[in-house]
Parts: sequence; structure tokens; C-alpha cells
Amino acid sequence: MRNSTIGAAAAVFLTAGSAMSLPVHAAEAQPVSAQETAAHAAAVQRHINAYRARDLDAFTATFAPDAIVVANGIPARGRAQIRSFYAANFAPDAPTVRVNASYMSDDGGSRRLYMETAYILSDGQEMCCSQTFYTVKNGLITRLDVTS
Repeated sequence: MRNSTIGAAAAVFLTAGSAMSLPVHAAEAQPVSAQETAAHAAAVQRHINAYRARDLDAFTATFAPDAIVVANGIPARGRAQIRSFYAANFAPDAPTVRVNASYMSDDGGSRRLYMETAYILSDGQEMCCSQTFYTVKNGLITRLDVTS
């Protein structure tokens, strides 16, 4: 696998006031186009922005209609189940998220973005960490795997 950094056209995830570029891990046989990489990163950035804004409608819209989320082994399928699954995360006193690390990979044509996040509680305490793998197709998240 080769490791490179996403170019200037790609979205950048904001972490506690600073920007973090996403390194790309790609199989040599599957070249990663800068446009495709940027589109995948932008889809996940919209997802993170909606979460931070506590906009459940916008958050849910980042998923494909038949998307699947598996969080610590518990699945949610389709936007309605995903919305219900995440609803408590959008309460006024729910934790906010900070991205600690991220990278993108392309393994056999299946583009995935990995992200490690910390959750900041309303009293400022930090809960560390969850690891999330995003699979994106046509600008929408088709699968999200989360462990914490």
C-alpha cells in the first residue's frame, strides 16, 4: 500500500480549531483520483458538520436510503432506523465530537474512511474514543462501522 496526503481539493476535518489533512492508503492497482477522494471526504465532512450542528435531519440525509450502521455489533438499517438509533446524540446536552485522527483507504475498489473521535461532555470532560469506518458511494454513506 502507498501512503499519500489528500490534495488541496479534498475536504479537511476540523479538530479543536485546527485543520487535519487525511492521509490516503491505496492499493497500487487501484489509483485514487483526487476528485473521488475529495468527494468521499466531503461526504463524511457533511456528516460531521451535521453532528456538530445537532441537525438530525441533515445528519440522516448523509446516509444512503439503504445504509447500514453497525455500532458495537448492533445494526441499524435504513435512514429511519439510523435516525432513531442516533436521536439521543442530538439532545441539547449530548456530547460534541472532536476528530483525533483520520485516513482514507481504497482496498479493492471499496473506499473507506477511518476516523478516531473523542466525545466532549457538556461539563468539558472527555470520553475517549470511538473508531469509525465510513464507506461512501455516490456522495452518501452506505455503511458505518463504529466501535468504542
